[in-house]
Amino acid sequence: MQRWARHWLRSCRDMPKHALRLINDAQAEPEKQVHAFRRLMKAWRSLLKLAPDSLAEEARMMRAEIRALRRDFGAARDAVVLARTLEGALGKRLFERLPKPEGEAGSPPAPSDLRQRLDAARIKLGRLSVEMARWSVAGEGGAFLLKGFERSCRKTRRRLHRDPLRMSLKRLHASRTAIVDLGYQLQFFRPAEAAEFALRGKLAERLRSQLGAVVDLDLAQRHLITLMPAGHRAKAEYKRAGHKKAEHRIARRIVKQRGKAARLARRLLDERPKTLRIRLGEMMALREPRRVKLS
Repeated sequence: MQRWARHWLRSCRDMPKHALRLINDAQAEPEKQVHAFRRLMKAWRSLLKLAPDSLAEEARMMRAEIRALRRDFGAARDAVVLARTLEGALGKRLFERLPKPEGEAGSPPAPSDLRQRLDAARIKLGRLSVEMARWSVAGEGGAFLLKGFERSCRKTRRRLHRDPLRMSLKRLHASRTAIVDLGYQLQFFRPAEAAEFALRGKLAERLRSQLGAVVDLDLAQRHLITLMPAGHRAKAEYKRAGHKKAEHRIARRIVKQRGKAARLARRLLDERPKTLRIRLGEMMALREPRRVKLS
């Protein structure tokens, strides 16, 4: 179990190195580069939530730094998501009839702006890598990993207690964050997993995707609402242009995706977190850790 503790620390230390390789790839498409970078930051943050008590404060500060790194690229990602979600939900013909959003929310940042953000990220990642090099898990077994995993299971179960069909968007965001953490942690423990844990990992990824679709559709819905003009005549023209039809289509799709999320949520954590922790601990004691790709 001590090997699992060292494996956790090594995996956390590797994250900023992976991120630097990713953003230094001159051949990568900017859109895919930003998306992959943000996912890698989520994976890193999820692993840090398993930290032992001796590193709890350091891990908390590190997660705050990672959150800021992700947010630096949030506007660029939102612009791409908004356009893709609107076109996917409405179809190309109806999408092209919509007024295009203005400003940073409507288009990706200029190449020079993106380069500045990448340069700032390189500096911060280098500093975080140096800080993590000082961390130690000497004397730690694997108990802290199991404790953190059970904590994530409890948090996810608590967040999913409410039906996603009726959940407010704020609660839905919080639920998705908990599911993302649990999903990446299940990936980290994959070498020790039995088939049932592998299935839970797939369910977590599917549920994350469903809730992500709801969040993206809500972004599109709020954009459509901003297009609503004032005045009776302008509203009639708004309707003739097909914008009202677009609103209804987005709303129906949101209900459909929330329904799928509700069904997946009931399947994901049908066992008590303590039971899952005990079973995972037994598997970890029998299996050696190995590197897995978290992205």
